[in-house]
Amino acid sequence: AALVRALAHGTPSAGRRAADALLGLGPGATPSGDDFLCGLLLAARLSPLPPTWLPVLVATAERAGTRTPPVSAALLRHAVDGHCIPQVAAVLHAAATGADPTAPVADLLAVGHSSGGDLLHGLCARARLTAEVSRPRVGSSPG
Repeated sequence: AALVRALAHGTPSAGRRAADALLGLGPGATPSGDDFLCGLLLAARLSPLPPTWLPVLVATAERAGTRTPPVSAALLRHAVDGHCIPQVAAVLHAAATGADPTAPVADLLAVGHSSGGDLLHGLCARARLTAEVSRPRVGSSPG
């Protein structure tokens, strides 16, 4: 939630701090924070025009080599380039075409101990970011 708010309404440095806080967060070869960032990066690549906050996440992924396990840093680099595992591609395809997402989501959730769920949360965060960016902030004036 902090990352979504920072990317939607904060400065680039606030977004960077929030994204950096997720690097390496959690146990395992691909910590939960990294999987979440991968999902968000992959979902961001679906837009014809890249979102304004994408460079913040790309820069975070570029710093991953010193902050997270090597396999996770490699997956973040692949996500920057739009490369993903087949289960993520199937979920994105279902979302893009309006197909029933039940089986693709179940397949993604079966990936790793928690990686599939964390990737899915990152994919969903893109939708939350879109909604957050389009919603006026409390106390802000229109226009």
